[in-house]
Amino acid sequence: MRTARWLQAVMFTTALTFGQTMIDLRTQSKSVDFSGANTTKPFASGTVLPSTCAVDQVFFLASAAPGANVYGCASQNTWSLEGGNGTGGGGSTLPPVSGQAGKALTTDGTNYLWTSLGGGLSGSLGAATVTQIQGLPIAAGTPVSGQILTWTGSSWSPQNAPAGGGGGSGATMASQLGDLQVTRTSNTELSIGPNCSAATPCNLRFGTLLYSFTSGATVNLTSGTGSAFIYLTSAGALTVGGSLGLTCSGCIVQSGITATPPDSISIAFWSATAGAWAATGVDQRAFLSFKEVTNGPGIVVAPDSQGHTVISTDPNVVPLRTSAPATSSSACTPGSWANDTSYFYVCVNQNQWLRAALASF
Repeated sequence: MRTARWLQAVMFTTALTFGQTMIDLRTQSKSVDFSGANTTKPFASGTVLPSTCAVDQVFFLASAAPGANVYGCASQNTWSLEGGNGTGGGGSTLPPVSGQAGKALTTDGTNYLWTSLGGGLSGSLGAATVTQIQGLPIAAGTPVSGQILTWTGSSWSPQNAPAGGGGGSGATMASQLGDLQVTRTSNTELSIGPNCSAATPCNLRFGTLLYSFTSGATVNLTSGTGSAFIYLTSAGALTVGGSLGLTCSGCIVQSGITATPPDSISIAFWSATAGAWAATGVDQRAFLSFKEVTNGPGIVVAPDSQGHTVISTDPNVVPLRTSAPATSSSACTPGSWANDTSYFYVCVNQNQWLRAALASF
C-alpha cells in the first residue's frame, strides 16, 4: 500500500515537472531580452519560399542574393520581398557602390542603376555645372550685373537686357540703357555696345539728326597710364580719345583728348594704369535729353546741320546794320542802316539810300 502511494506521488511530480517546461512566450513572458543570447533565429528559413503563408509571417530565403533574402507575407499565401519594390514577390537589389563615386542612383523601372550626370550637366553632384540648355551650348563668358542669358545664334551668352514691353513697339534698347553700354571684358579690352544689332540698333541723336549703330566696337589698350574718353562726334563718329596707347575696332582713336569735346555726346570715361584698364569706369550716358529752339520776334532759327543750330535775326523786324554806302545807289535791302562820323544812312528801297547829317546839340 505504501509502495502504491509512493509511485502515485512520483508520477504526479513527474507530470508537474514536464508541464512546467512547456512555456508560451507570447502569453507567459514579459519584456523578454534576447540580447545576451549567443544566437537567435527569429525567422523561419529555407532555400525555397513556402507555397503557403499566413499574414504577418516572415521568411528568410537562404538561396537569394545578399540583401534580397527577407520576405514577408502581406496577404494570404503571397510573399513580398521586404525592402524591394513591393510588387508580387519581385524586387531589385542595390548595385555595389565600389567605383561609382560621383554618380546618382537611378532606376529603369526594374533595376537600380548608378548613372553619371549627362544632358546639360557635367562634373560631380556636389559641383555640377550647367553646360547646355535644350541641348545647346552655354558660353563661358562671365556675366555682369543686370545681364540676362540670351541665345546669340551659336550659344547661350550673357547679354544686356533687350527692349522692354509693348510687344516690340516703342523704345528699343535705350529703354534699359542698353545703347552703347561700355563694359570691361579683360585687363586690356573694353566692349562698346555689344548688343547693338539690326534688330536692336543703338541710336543717338544730334538735334533732328539720328545716328544708328547696328554693331558694337572693341577698344584695346596697348600701353600707358591715363584716361580714355568715349563719345560720339557731331559727325556720327564713335570715338575713343586720350593719351593712352589704344587701338579700336568699330570706332576711331583720337589722340591728345583731355576732356569730352563740347560738340559731342559723352558715352563713358575709363582710366588705366600701367597698361591695364581699371575694374570699373564712369557711365556718362543720359537716358533722355531734349532741345528745342523756335522762331521768335526778330529771331530766325535755321534747320539743324549735323547737330548744330544756327540762330539769326530777322531783318524784317530787326534792321541790319551795314557799312556806310559809297553812293545813294549802293546795294542794300530795305531797312538796312549805317552811319559814319557825318551821316546816318537808311536804305528805303532796294539799292536806294537816304542820309541825314549829324550835328551836335
